[in-house]
Amino acid sequence: MSTEPSTSAAERYAELTFDRMQSAVPRGLPAEPPPWVRVPRATEWVRRLPPVARSPLVDWTPSPAEARDPGAGATLDLPALTALLSLGAGVSCVEFGPQSSWRHHRMAPSARCVFPCSVWVVGQGDDADEPDIARYHPEHQHLRSRTPFKHSRWTRIRCAVSAAPGTTGAHYGDYAYRLVCQEAGLLTGALLLAARSLGVRAAPDLAHHPYAIEQLLSLDGQHECAFTLIELTGAVTEVIFRAPDLPAPAVRRPCAALGELGALSSAAHRAFAGAPPRRTPAAGTSTESSEPDCTSPSPPRVPWQRLRAARDSGDPGFVPAPRPIDAGTLHRLCIVALTTAFPGLWHGLPQPTLLVARREVTGAELGLFRHDQPDHRLLPRTSLNSFLRRCQMVASTNAHQAPATVFVVADLDDWLRHDAARAYTELHLRTGEAALRLLMAASAEGLVARVHNGFLTEPVRDVCGPGRWVAPFAVLLSERRPSARYRFVLEGGM
Repeated sequence: MSTEPSTSAAERYAELTFDRMQSAVPRGLPAEPPPWVRVPRATEWVRRLPPVARSPLVDWTPSPAEARDPGAGATLDLPALTALLSLGAGVSCVEFGPQSSWRHHRMAPSARCVFPCSVWVVGQGDDADEPDIARYHPEHQHLRSRTPFKHSRWTRIRCAVSAAPGTTGAHYGDYAYRLVCQEAGLLTGALLLAARSLGVRAAPDLAHHPYAIEQLLSLDGQHECAFTLIELTGAVTEVIFRAPDLPAPAVRRPCAALGELGALSSAAHRAFAGAPPRRTPAAGTSTESSEPDCTSPSPPRVPWQRLRAARDSGDPGFVPAPRPIDAGTLHRLCIVALTTAFPGLWHGLPQPTLLVARREVTGAELGLFRHDQPDHRLLPRTSLNSFLRRCQMVASTNAHQAPATVFVVADLDDWLRHDAARAYTELHLRTGEAALRLLMAASAEGLVARVHNGFLTEPVRDVCGPGRWVAPFAVLLSERRPSARYRFVLEGGM
């Protein structure tokens, strides 16, 4: 198969969503996204998960020895799998109040809290029978399969991340695919960080490219697309389900197909899904990745349940508190964002860079800084406030008033040269993990952190210098402030 159409599809969609963002996002916001509905006269099988009994400390940074040889890991049993799904992909809180616009929240944020992404569990028994394929439903803390479960004991487990772009496409049209790429990266990052903290080992399943994952999950690649497949292992992998499986009405989330949202996003996903799987370098081969700097300060190691309660994206309009952020806190956030929970998972991919706008930060010089090297100062052509105002496509948030803004940036040409067909989607998966770690670290430090998607590319390129720089993520940071939003923290579903 020729690579030229794949290359042009990925690059054209990147140009649309970064360079011509204004033309990609619809002017009006149509009806609400489609809800889950019952399928008449159809049955699914439900496997309930037990209550979450573990709240490990967040393990931000692997040691250099662990990065080289992660070892067998902790036991992967039913309590560990339940905790991994709940902590990484579960519902975190329900929110009410006059200043609340979106009711349900999860650890990994989603545009307008639509949550088009899902986690699938692929469980295999000892024998050679077909695996169990089940979607995780975080609201009810259970697994649902279209067919009866075959195995009551799993000895091999993989997790897949998928997305239904049409659910977000009800608002965002052709731009929806970028949003689900971002969310898939954030969700993958949350699962990895939860696995890291539980001591479970995670590794990419390189035998499956995205199209093969879609076939494995029986997805059509249009109404629902696959992004990642991760193998979970432990010193012992034995997940035993003792409670009986229950029949229940089948549910689905009707939405438009990706091709109906726009030709460019549909072509970009076909290019990604059809490309051969990326192979990691052999052991001992030098790569662009570097070992984590464990001598650098890290955010506090807090229990996951406490972090779940602290995770907050702020008010819908993001009105920051009129107080500065401490420079040491901001430095810790940047360090943890540039580290990965499992270095081997992203082995060989270009590394993201942080562009940090210090607007109100105590104990540090204000201005724009690069964090791919220690505090390399950039000289913007305009004032910091002017730069932040120029970045905003629309004034949907008070982004220019945030005490600090962290842009996760990358040179698009580097990614296109690396693997053109997969570049766009993998760029968001890799930077999504960095953004998720930044969000979680901010929560550990008691800050509000908000992903803002309405930033334009040209001002970022003006200050980053030579290269085709893009900002897949921008995170606004602020101290907490009083708000008429009332949040009820949930543990293990609703």
